[in-house]
Amino acid sequence: MQSNKARTPAAAVRTDPRRDRTRDALLRAGQRLFAERDVDGVSVDEIVDAAAVAKGSFYNHFADKGVFAREIAAGVRRDVEQLVNQANDGIDDPALDVSRALCVFIRFAMEHRDRARALWRLNTGATLADAPINRGLREVVQRGIERQVFRHVDVETGILLVMGNFVITLRHVFDTPVHAPPEQIARQMAAGLLRSLGVPATRAEKLGEKAAHDILG
Repeated sequence: MQSNKARTPAAAVRTDPRRDRTRDALLRAGQRLFAERDVDGVSVDEIVDAAAVAKGSFYNHFADKGVFAREIAAGVRRDVEQLVNQANDGIDDPALDVSRALCVFIRFAMEHRDRARALWRLNTGATLADAPINRGLREVVQRGIERQVFRHVDVETGILLVMGNFVITLRHVFDTPVHAPPEQIARQMAAGLLRSLGVPATRAEKLGEKAAHDILG
């Protein structure tokens, strides 16, 4: 027999705005510092000084600096992956998918320089084909090989080619005075990446141009 008594709603989870602000301040400070130096080159004292919080506050939120760094990398990675997924919603061509993803990374690096640099420095283990961070990329490369869009490469080599292209392109955007328009750089690098994956040159140029125009134009 069921009771007619109404169930008591679950208590709402309460958050402490001050605690949230402290955590956000630490993460923002960490992004700025890790954009310029590796984890080992940044101390907890520097992080709390940059965030303008007490040192004890750091350990109220993070077990150690390694956990802190992984939290920053994961947060930036989630945001970039979301942007890539949005840009490639409805895109079925693996070659165009990869080209547009490169352009999204370039645009993100231009608009969020510190966050992109921090991700670049903190993204350890990204060259492993089976790493969780590469799950989406692995699926795209695998699909491209199965459809014979990508030729003369296996999945692991394809992943390495894509990541290598992304890294060197971002490094170029970060560390050199860029005289060519970003759209031109994206178009040329995307076309070069597709050619290395076995896409015919004419089609690679066309897809690189389309991706750069759609995302950066």
